[in-house]
Amino acid sequence: MSYYVYDLLGIGNGIVLLSVLVLLLRGPFRKFWVLLLYVAWELFATVTLTILTPLYNNPGIENAARADAVRLYARLYWSNDVIVDLLRFLLVIVLTYAATPEGAKRVSIGRILGGIVAVVMVLPFLLFPLHFAPWPEASWFNSTSELLNFGAAIMNLGLWGALLANRKRDPQFVAVSIGLGVVVTGAALSYGLRHLIPASAIFIPNVFLMLTQLAGWTIWCRAFWPVPKRSPAPESALAPSPHS
Repeated sequence: MSYYVYDLLGIGNGIVLLSVLVLLLRGPFRKFWVLLLYVAWELFATVTLTILTPLYNNPGIENAARADAVRLYARLYWSNDVIVDLLRFLLVIVLTYAATPEGAKRVSIGRILGGIVAVVMVLPFLLFPLHFAPWPEASWFNSTSELLNFGAAIMNLGLWGALLANRKRDPQFVAVSIGLGVVVTGAALSYGLRHLIPASAIFIPNVFLMLTQLAGWTIWCRAFWPVPKRSPAPESALAPSPHS
């Protein structure tokens, strides 16, 4: 039953992601280049892992080949998980800097944000045990992803603060920030739930993660959806009535 839910949500997420990509390419992709990079990678990874899933779940192949397929899938899954979470964190940082009003403070804020990125890049190697056999263990990837998502959720509050302080805030920036907040907060809560529930109920945080992603990406679709141009009123409607 869970596989059908995963497949259904995966198809929905893929459609929404593709829609965001198309809308960005037809619209402000230069302005939101880092968002375009994230969406393109997320879509590529989603399609790739979906194609490889039958190999992972195929009971017809030999045990040795199946073990190799499971090992390869796990490495690709966890590596992509960290890459996606790192892109989300960088997205928050870039949008925060872009939303900061012009002035002397922007230079200082840019340095602070750069320092935060440097610290976050180093922290996983200092905080979490790292063993290569020959690939890092899944626990290291999981802890790193959790750290990046919690960090992105906290930094997204800073992004909202920068948007509120900017009187010339862009409505698209606000919508992108809201959608990003839903995605990273949902991911952070999902990783937290995995520590609190038994492995047999892992279905719950996984579905919660996919639903929050779907909600956040739908907000992005709405943000970039083209606004229909209003046709000008006919001159006859603007002219005063001879009986007035």
